[in-house]
Amino acid sequence: MAGANCSLILGALLLAARSLRLARIPGAAVALAGLGLFVLMVGPDASVLRSSLMGAIAVAALAGGRAGRGLSFLCLAVIALLLVEPELGVSFGFLLSVLATLGIIVLGRSVMGWIPARVPRWAAAAVAVPLSAQVLCGPVIVVLQPQFSTYSLLANVLAASLVAPVTVLGTAAVAILPIAPWPATVLIGVAGFFAGGVAAIARFTAGLPGAAPPWPEGVFGLLTMLLFSVVTLLAVWMAAHPARTIKLVLAAHAGTVRLLDRLPEATFRRAGPGDHGRLRVCNLNSGRNHQWPLPSNDRRRRQPIRHRGGT
Repeated sequence: MAGANCSLILGALLLAARSLRLARIPGAAVALAGLGLFVLMVGPDASVLRSSLMGAIAVAALAGGRAGRGLSFLCLAVIALLLVEPELGVSFGFLLSVLATLGIIVLGRSVMGWIPARVPRWAAAAVAVPLSAQVLCGPVIVVLQPQFSTYSLLANVLAASLVAPVTVLGTAAVAILPIAPWPATVLIGVAGFFAGGVAAIARFTAGLPGAAPPWPEGVFGLLTMLLFSVVTLLAVWMAAHPARTIKLVLAAHAGTVRLLDRLPEATFRRAGPGDHGRLRVCNLNSGRNHQWPLPSNDRRRRQPIRHRGGT
């Protein structure tokens, strides 16, 4: 959540600088200064440091005219933070923050592209962003807490539209509180209302049936959650492309049929003395004399028995 808050603050500051018609470099300086004050206000947590440093590198790249390299920004932020504070390398919070950002950068745009164009882009982003982050963070979360959050994606989608007012209005209230207490109080009240909505969504989803079923622990739990994440992405792709899914299923069926037709007929031959457990065709001419209930030792036709004195 800290990464999303830093991104919201940075975006709001950049939008304000653009609305004031500031040049690129002064606007970037204002945004970086505001981001630094926000970090000081909330505290230098691992995820806050990562997201703020990444945002600073992104703003510097925007000021220099080079944008659209989110993965490079993330790598530079991680390397810089590990060089300054190596203890972050064993922090699960830092790892989850990096994985969430990596998922959004690598998978977010692709997942949004899977969603049909008739769906509004803001709605597509509201689903794609938390899904991309959750897919990469899920295997690590079950190592920390071996349970499955069934409705976490639903909760994140519902709360996404409420997080921005809480962050922006709350930060603005803190900034103007010393000079304008009454407007700041109004902003705090509005931000608190939206924060109550986020808490209500969390309580509602946590109280639903099967909200937190147990999950295997250790390495097995991590691997199974990784498999579940892959299956989840595959299911989302199939739901977004029903026609292509049907074509792939039919093509797989046709390929299976062709493979079965090409199996050699020798596989179904009659088993020899050394063959065991092999499929074979039943031999209808088994050597049994149908006139007798028991098999004959001689394959030639048995001669009828003549009694003495008979004609």
